[in-house]
Amino acid sequence: MVVEPPKPHVDPSVLAECGTVADIPDRDLVPDETNRLWAKDRATLGDCRRKNHAKAATIKALVK
Repeated sequence: MVVEPPKPHVDPSVLAECGTVADIPDRDLVPDETNRLWAKDRATLGDCRRKNHAKAATIKALVK
């Protein structure tokens, strides 16, 4: 009897895109606010995008 190996499965949430940019209020920002919003954008869009790209490339290569 031949048993087929299970097909690889990757939860779609693992391949989800990164979040969006920070909402900037329609008023003058104090320097602390500017720094906080910039850091949030940097983490969300920069670090997250690089991490997700590497993660998705690795998973796609393993699933093939």
